[in-house]
Amino acid sequence: MSRKQVQRWVVLVAWATAVSSYVVYSRNRGLSAIDAAEELRSVLADNWWGALLFIVVYVLRPVVLFPASVLTVLGGVAFGLVGGVVLTVVASNLSTTASYGVGKYFAPSSLVDRGSGPINTAIGRAVHRPFETTLIMRLIALPFDAVGYLGGFARLRFWPFLAGSALGTVAGTIAFVSFGASIDSLEDGAPEFDLRLIALSVVLTVTSILFARWLRSRRPLHPEPAALSPEVSS
Repeated sequence: MSRKQVQRWVVLVAWATAVSSYVVYSRNRGLSAIDAAEELRSVLADNWWGALLFIVVYVLRPVVLFPASVLTVLGGVAFGLVGGVVLTVVASNLSTTASYGVGKYFAPSSLVDRGSGPINTAIGRAVHRPFETTLIMRLIALPFDAVGYLGGFARLRFWPFLAGSALGTVAGTIAFVSFGASIDSLEDGAPEFDLRLIALSVVLTVTSILFARWLRSRRPLHPEPAALSPEVSS
């Protein structure tokens, strides 16, 4: 076993330990994700450094598999609509970057030159259309962290990947933060929705879909054969 393989196993064991520890701690205290976020809310609201803490927690959240949706709603509760959207956009993109880095760390040297078949073809398309691929994954609401891990594991080009992720999450971010901004506590069950913001989210989503379709119309459906060769992928 090589040194890099040993390092990967050490990271995996540490990660599994962190997740297990959080699960055990939460169960022993009877603490749900909403309860944990509610405890954090008072800390965020009562301290000047609450915004920075929110970003840090959001970025570290994937380590213990804490749901991004809960923290996004918390952003609206703690910081209001405008502040919540701004902070969540920054935090979610940093979190996506971290997930991408983890996926790339565990990725093999290349995935696009390993034989043929539908899986290899799909990977080839993703590698050559990182923006469109990521945008579509976000729009169909794949698990938030899974998109980051998959992007890194497939070694999609980083900046197109991040741009697609950012655009694809704008509508959802506005909707969830708006939800949070309309309530005083995460335990409240009767939020009020701003129809104008919902309409804006719909417009952004439709625009993103049309933009993705426009990108697809400008490129061939299948990647060129040379794109799957070892020389190109290395």
